[in-house]
Amino acid sequence: MALPPKLIGPVISMITGLITSTSMSFVGLAMNYGFQADFAVRWLRAAATSYVLVVPMLVIVIPRIQRFVMRQAGLQPRQG
Repeated sequence: MALPPKLIGPVISMITGLITSTSMSFVGLAMNYGFQADFAVRWLRAAATSYVLVVPMLVIVIPRIQRFVMRQAGLQPRQG
């Protein structure tokens, strides 16, 4: 099953958000809280919270960044 072109941006945002929120919350929590007994629960809660906040932002921001970069490269951004 092929991914419809309209969903490419949102899927990229979801994957990017997952990688970003899990890795940054892990590093931030490990550095500031340490590996305490409840680390995993705190990390999953922090990762889930940041994922819910970051993905909508990425859905809005990534297409604008892509258009800006393509314009700077002298390429015509794809409409859609």
